[in-house]
Amino acid sequence: MPTLMTTGNSSGITGRCDAKCYNAKTQECHCCCGGSNHAKGLQQATENTAKYAKEIMELWNRDHPKDQFIIENLLF
Repeated sequence: MPTLMTTGNSSGITGRCDAKCYNAKTQECHCCCGGSNHAKGLQQATENTAKYAKEIMELWNRDHPKDQFIIENLLF
């Protein structure tokens, strides 16, 4: 059961998006993806998560030009 995304704070993990979400059979989603991966299956959920991660890194790079992520070297 791959975990695609987690959220956390200094106390540890507070949320995760995993097979309970992307393989869901019900309508409700309570995980950290906000419903974007809900019942989509592993392939589509992986693509959604990769796109989201790239968008986050692009925003970071725009706002922090001296501390940039190298997006091209990440594997999705």
